[in-house]
Amino acid sequence: MKVVVYLILLTGCLAASKLHQVIDNGHSFNVTVNNILIFQHTYDNPMLYVGMGRTSFLEFRGNFRIDNDIDRRVGLRNYTYQNFNWTDEIDFLEDKHQLRFRITTYNDRSVGIEIYNNGIEYDYLWFRVVAEASEQVYGLGEQFSHLNLREFSYTPGKDPELFSVSRSRDRIYPIWTREQGVGRDKHDQVTFFADKMSGAGGDFHTTYFPQATFVSSRKYLFHYDGYNYVEFDFSHNQYHEVFIKGNFSNISIIPRNSMMDLVKSFVTDTPLGKMAALPSWLRDGIILGVQGGTDIMLKRLKTAQDQGVAVNGLWIQDWAGIKNTTFGQRLFWNWKWNSKRYPGLDQKIKDLKAQEVKVLAYINPNLNIEGDLYKNASSQGFVVKNRTGNPYLLDFGEFLCGIVDLTNPDAFNWYKGQIKTNMINLGLSGWMADFGEYLPVDAVVFDKTMSIEMVHNQWPVLWAMLNRQAVEESGKLGEIVFWMRAGAARTSNFTTLMWAGDQNVDFSYGDGLPSTIIAATSMGLSGTGLTHFDIGGYTTFGSLGLRRTAELLLRSAEMAVFTPVMRTHEGNQPDFNVQAYSNQYILLQFARLVQIYKMLGNYTNSVIQICVRDGIPAQRPLVLHYQNDPLAVNAKYQYMYGSDLLIAPVIQANVTSQKVYLPQGEWVFLWNNSLQTAGKKYIMVPAPIGQPPVFYQKTSSYSATFKAISKIPLVPPPPTTNQPSTKTPGLFDFKTARECQADKSSCDSLP
Repeated sequence: MKVVVYLILLTGCLAASKLHQVIDNGHSFNVTVNNILIFQHTYDNPMLYVGMGRTSFLEFRGNFRIDNDIDRRVGLRNYTYQNFNWTDEIDFLEDKHQLRFRITTYNDRSVGIEIYNNGIEYDYLWFRVVAEASEQVYGLGEQFSHLNLREFSYTPGKDPELFSVSRSRDRIYPIWTREQGVGRDKHDQVTFFADKMSGAGGDFHTTYFPQATFVSSRKYLFHYDGYNYVEFDFSHNQYHEVFIKGNFSNISIIPRNSMMDLVKSFVTDTPLGKMAALPSWLRDGIILGVQGGTDIMLKRLKTAQDQGVAVNGLWIQDWAGIKNTTFGQRLFWNWKWNSKRYPGLDQKIKDLKAQEVKVLAYINPNLNIEGDLYKNASSQGFVVKNRTGNPYLLDFGEFLCGIVDLTNPDAFNWYKGQIKTNMINLGLSGWMADFGEYLPVDAVVFDKTMSIEMVHNQWPVLWAMLNRQAVEESGKLGEIVFWMRAGAARTSNFTTLMWAGDQNVDFSYGDGLPSTIIAATSMGLSGTGLTHFDIGGYTTFGSLGLRRTAELLLRSAEMAVFTPVMRTHEGNQPDFNVQAYSNQYILLQFARLVQIYKMLGNYTNSVIQICVRDGIPAQRPLVLHYQNDPLAVNAKYQYMYGSDLLIAPVIQANVTSQKVYLPQGEWVFLWNNSLQTAGKKYIMVPAPIGQPPVFYQKTSSYSATFKAISKIPLVPPPPTTNQPSTKTPGLFDFKTARECQADKSSCDSLP
């Protein structure tokens, strides 16, 4: 039996000079790329292993428990080596097993890897990439807990050693699209209850958007181009171990001189693609997430506009109707206008558009079996099947749905037609293209050319492609925006915008406001540079006390000012949450913050254009600009917005001042231009609500804009009462809608 593994670039021509070198002494070898040691092999420490076993994927409502049961793992120790000009071949030999490494340089820029399985009985592959103890690793798609993927999820030597089994996997990252989880911290009460109720708590590595791509502080990019189930193990000081299940695909290793150049290479040297420019109208105001019907939608708009909030869009996710569940109010997944809930919506869309207010909606690739769209799709064989040949019905949380088979060209075109007819022709200016993570591994799809596991990981790409084609074929690219949470390699070729998914309505690091920073910066280091988040978060458990406060809402809104898009969400249990329209004080705060967001419009436009042209993300981790400054590298909850603004969002409750790290340069405090300071130091600055710590480069060509922003006064604090309060000083003791129902007299002003 024989396995042949070829290392070649995916596209391109042979290089003018050889980028890689193999140094062989007959007993061991090293492989370098641009003088960076990548592979190292000896008899006692082979770089390559093959094996056999079984991998199980236990799914419930998009949450997966994945277990590898390994029967055999064989290190391939012996080898032979040959050189052929631009190519080096290494044949690994072990008993009857052979595996060939064929290494080729292309275009002076990349060394590529293509792996073929020529009938070998093993279906697992492990290989080791040389590491250094102090090396940092970033990427793997959208992460929420760690920017540097070699961080521990606990503090060795300090935290109690109670979970040794799970901690042995503390820096192992599976590449598997799924629900990110609720809480994502096994020490957290919310995570505990989510796990107990439905196994939905998640963990530090669970994500909607995994991608088998990382960038190293040793100045190379690694990309595996298949949609296999893959694991990256960053827990060893001397090597990173990559596990691949199933048929092997292509690998690229791209060296560059800086982290910035590595990120640019996503556009120039990989198949990952680049994003399209966002519609300009997005920078004219905020998209308000509202629901409840036509009258309530218009009432919310008037309430906001009366207090000076510049609203550019109304996002009505319940446009197709609602369904009540124990988790909260859910949508009726039959993606067409529900005229009973939204009477006259077609005309209102036209009227609002004339006032420069867009209407946006919601869709996902699943259909409630009670709706006519499901019945239509099922009758034509357009839904995913189970192993008996019947429609695969999936529980999405107290209701059953069929899954549109995106691998079936006829089903793909039919569903694309539904978007054109039911959404674009209605006049909608955008939508949330939700989900994409739920395809079960025991499902049967139309296209049998890939394993169902690979189809599962590719599913978000197909979903993005469908939405993009619907927009482009309607001639609306640049006018319509759709945003997604699920993704995989190549998603950035198709989606117009990402969003961070379903965060908790709190300040928790695992799944609250802080996690949206890591989500944006890690995604940017994976080649997808335009994203945003739900202002105020989404996941609410009112019975557990997980409810949105006014402080959380306003802190997230002030951070959203320094992102490409501002959009609110009422949450899954709106009655438990403080909303953007809950009180005049909150509305005045939003009016001021949206005014600042609009003033940044030209700057934001330049940031977006750079992202589209060069692949440099809008929200950038400090390591991208200051890779040689250890303090900047470790400031993971700060980010650069473009190259001129440094943002240090307030991500904890009851904060009135905050310490900020300023890298090298001359910096000006946005809210007080008289505060100017040299960098490479920490500085403590005031951080009242509405003025998160933000600095700009003194030499910025946008200094005039930033100085104008500094002159916008804070919103005066609301009147205080003599009643004791545990809320943050200076905020109303706001009541939620549900509390107002029990105390009508105090909530007359609530819309």
